[in-house]
Amino acid sequence: MAKISFVRLNSRYARLLARPDFIVIPMIWLKRLLCLVALALIGVIVFSMVGLFLYRGTPSWYHHRIATTQQVKDAANRADQKLLDLFSWAASAQSQQIRMTRGAASGETPIGPKAISFDDDEINSFATSWSQPGKDALQERISRYFTDGRIVLGDNSLILVGQSSALGTLASAEFTPRIDEQGNLHVDLDTLRAGLLPIPRSTVSAELSRIQSLLEQQLAVRQRTIAIDPAQTANGSALASSWIRLLLCSLNNQPTDPILIIPFDMSNLHRGFPVKLTAIKIIEDQMTLTMEPLAAGDAAKLAEALKEPVK
Repeated sequence: MAKISFVRLNSRYARLLARPDFIVIPMIWLKRLLCLVALALIGVIVFSMVGLFLYRGTPSWYHHRIATTQQVKDAANRADQKLLDLFSWAASAQSQQIRMTRGAASGETPIGPKAISFDDDEINSFATSWSQPGKDALQERISRYFTDGRIVLGDNSLILVGQSSALGTLASAEFTPRIDEQGNLHVDLDTLRAGLLPIPRSTVSAELSRIQSLLEQQLAVRQRTIAIDPAQTANGSALASSWIRLLLCSLNNQPTDPILIIPFDMSNLHRGFPVKLTAIKIIEDQMTLTMEPLAAGDAAKLAEALKEPVK
């Protein structure tokens, strides 16, 4: 019986192999599998090409404007005139503060707020110093990671863009400056891009950590000699510390006090006068800052705040 069953099984298997559809069915599935593999490979190639295009692409807001030497000088002169006007306002406020400490300012009208506006060209007239000799140690170290820097004013945003040696392409960082309802200053780092490709902070965390470490080292050195007198005259260390703290808070997306220290003495730009930033407006390629003098007695609080580490 076993032999008969085995013979019958073999004969049935032989008849199955003889059927033409027995070969056709597996071949159909094999063709489908090969088509799926081909489509997957095409998808990988297209995705890689799109990624490379985005990585090497140039954002629409980035216009590498070819300016003549005269245009650059004109923009720099406009910026200089606006800064001189700002410094003159600060000097007047500082002089009034001195008179107040001496009791000789009774009856004077307090110095009011000051608004100052800059466009892209005026701001970038300062950026040309990044590629010129005479840079300080901090600028020299930052230029190893970020060169040919420019600032672009977008819709309520400030974009820092330049060539990144680490990424090998055009890199940009988009910040959103604002004053919140509590009066705190935010200059949040919203978006990082390599070309057109958004990149997570984790991919450049090493570079950001290096820059942050450099800034923290500079801040620690400056904090040792911070001084602001009763007339609200800040020394160079206080001036530098205020701006370094702002950069550190921006990298960490942390709010900070809306206090800026600006020079007021053209014969000594290492002295500054602290002011409170009350409004920031960025629209149509122009940034407008509104500021006012600090209230009496706030200078001592500011000096102590500047000596605190950035958390």
